[in-house]
Amino acid sequence: MSFKISLAGDLGSGKSTVGKILSQKLGAEVYSTGTIQRQIATEMGMTTLQLNQYMETHPEIDGKIDDGLRALEHSEKNLIIDSRMAWHFVPSSFSVYMAADPFVSAERILKAGRESEPFSTVEEAVASISDRRKSEMFRYSHLYGVNIKDLENYDYVIDTSYIPPEIVAEHIAAHFELHRAGKQYPRYELCPARLLPCLNGEGEPAFFEQDGFYFIAQGERKIAAAIRAGAPLVSCDRAQGEYGEECAKKHCTSDKIAAWERETGAKIARLPAWLKR
Repeated sequence: MSFKISLAGDLGSGKSTVGKILSQKLGAEVYSTGTIQRQIATEMGMTTLQLNQYMETHPEIDGKIDDGLRALEHSEKNLIIDSRMAWHFVPSSFSVYMAADPFVSAERILKAGRESEPFSTVEEAVASISDRRKSEMFRYSHLYGVNIKDLENYDYVIDTSYIPPEIVAEHIAAHFELHRAGKQYPRYELCPARLLPCLNGEGEPAFFEQDGFYFIAQGERKIAAAIRAGAPLVSCDRAQGEYGEECAKKHCTSDKIAAWERETGAKIARLPAWLKR
């Protein structure tokens, strides 16, 4: 029986690289809408950001790309589909979201040196990534009524910020096999360097997201134990309930960050603007 794994995620999260590794590991073909879009941008003499903005008023380009995705739902091939919308158009696929810190993403994009993504600094790349994501979210919301950043759309979410693509591919493959066997598995796996201590230490590990930062909502003790044990990724659930910036600012303090780093040995990679070390 054929299978399909769809890879969505943040720009620069490593989808192309991980897709190739999974293709070799699992014996599947790669189908990449990102490659198709970059080819279109190059042919039209545009950057990928310019093409994204152009597509906001020219939906026929999205339509052509998305028609190709729809056809994959009935394909008999084993496929790794690198696409922001495959989870929507190929619902039988095991849908993965690959998250990454925007500055890590920017450095990866700079290193790739793609003709359609000409940046001279990390800051320039970060700004372009943000603008591109806003453009994509606008288009897909307008065209299809979906939010590509809603992590609940996906079967599995993995933070790729500080782990090599080979490890990312191993985790995706392992979770795919659990999913295919109908077994339970942790839906979210996050890098320790992006988990900020916030609320109580009891219960099972859970987090909430605010402005691209991951705050621990519960289970601090278990998360700390996993980090001390050297886990490259920490299994979490998404916290239920109302959280937000006010909660994060009230409970995640500089003193708490310092104590957390001493306790776990982890170094928080990047802090919100309102926090200082």
